[in-house]
Amino acid sequence: MPLRWRELFTSKVDRKLPWNRWDSVALVIGVFTVVWVFALKLKTFYDLGYSGDLFLSVQAARSWLEGKGLLRDNYTGNLLTIHTQFLLVPLGILAKPFGAPGLLFMLSMAVGATYFCAVRILRVLGVAGPIALIAAGTILVSPLSVAFYQDAGHGFHVEILAPALCLVLFYFLLRQRMIPSIVTALAVISVKEDAPIAAAVVAIIAGVETWISSAEKPLRCRFNQSAALTLLLSILAIPFLLAVSWSQSPTEYARHSVDRLGIVPAGSFSNEGIFFAFVGSHVTHWLGSSVVRQWLWIVVVGSFGTILLRPCYIVIGLPTTVVAWLVHGARRADDLLWPPRFSPVEALLWCVTLVGFASIVRLSMSAERRTRIIILAAAIAVAVLSAFAQLGFVPKYAREAYFLRSSSVYSPQERQQADALFVRYQREAKPEEPVVASTLLFRYAHDRNLFWLNRLHGRPAPIWILGDTADPYLPLRINLDKADGNSGIRIEDYALIDRYGRFVLMRKKE
Repeated sequence: MPLRWRELFTSKVDRKLPWNRWDSVALVIGVFTVVWVFALKLKTFYDLGYSGDLFLSVQAARSWLEGKGLLRDNYTGNLLTIHTQFLLVPLGILAKPFGAPGLLFMLSMAVGATYFCAVRILRVLGVAGPIALIAAGTILVSPLSVAFYQDAGHGFHVEILAPALCLVLFYFLLRQRMIPSIVTALAVISVKEDAPIAAAVVAIIAGVETWISSAEKPLRCRFNQSAALTLLLSILAIPFLLAVSWSQSPTEYARHSVDRLGIVPAGSFSNEGIFFAFVGSHVTHWLGSSVVRQWLWIVVVGSFGTILLRPCYIVIGLPTTVVAWLVHGARRADDLLWPPRFSPVEALLWCVTLVGFASIVRLSMSAERRTRIIILAAAIAVAVLSAFAQLGFVPKYAREAYFLRSSSVYSPQERQQADALFVRYQREAKPEEPVVASTLLFRYAHDRNLFWLNRLHGRPAPIWILGDTADPYLPLRINLDKADGNSGIRIEDYALIDRYGRFVLMRKKE
């Protein structure tokens, strides 16, 4: 019996995993997941439920195809100054012809890939096909996962693609496939300047699992070379990506990413060495921060308690909180669960949960019937309690995704009014004409020359104005008599084309 219980803290890795019918079933379910998620994303998009970063990403992704340069947009000007989101560049192939729906489709593909890869990983770890299908689905529909992929209000951040890529990386690392591992690691690293942290954590987990699963083999056979090389590549990538960002000239709307944190005066981090020295000298403050305390509880309930079977991953996973801690120190938005910031933690949770669950299944399958019933009952109880605890973390509107409801603040009647009014803009305006819109009206101009009302200094005066006189976000509210005082727009220079309900359409006078 003691030897059996040891299986809870070890793994079994099958590097030679043939394709079977359960993989085909997983693929079909993955495709269905893509359709389901894309339907919800597209519904929310047309219900005017998205604003902000989705539309910034569209502009940045397609800028190189429009002759504007690499990762350029009308919000920051030069996105590279803030974030090294190189993965947006190939996504421009979808964003150019399809606009925002193209990026939403790619995110839906990532959700489907997450499910399929989770099933394959469980099978690599010795879990039978039917159980793997159910387990992967359970994790995917957990509140933390749903809230992460829902990304309410924005709909898309390129960072949300990272966990799916990390699962692909984890799969290749467990099977010790060198070339696919390196290619996938590069894809993860291209997501953002802090994405290498997620790749490094996944590499360490894969290396540990390979090591403990082959205790009877010689030391040289237990060492996962693919994981070691991926870890080294990830460590080297962080200073490289920071150097790339720092090499860009800051603009009025695009200060360097570390300068935007506000933790020290702008320009204090003139190179990556000074930045790393600062982080190293504040380790005690970091480890004692509320961010780390929140993270500890999240990884326990988010992994359904399975991280307690691999407590070393608590230490390994701590670097995933660095960015959230830095932002928290600046007294800005400090929610660790904000999807772009939660991305490395989500990748950690998925890998740990899959590994831990595989150990529990293997033990239950080898135990006698009474012990198996006890393990099953305990696992169900922990899963239910964890799910309820996760519901306490996620925003209330995240639950709407379970019922295929969009997170739009507009009523159906208001959406009909907006559609009826702004179709005139879409019909009469030229795509290259500058346009500004209130917060949730970006959809009508997302594939045109869209500008942000609070980012117009030094930029062309808009020809068109798409206004919401009751916009809850005051800086982008546009009334018939005034716009934001910092925008530089003189409402008297614009003629009212039409008004419908709370919405107004204006055009610059000749």
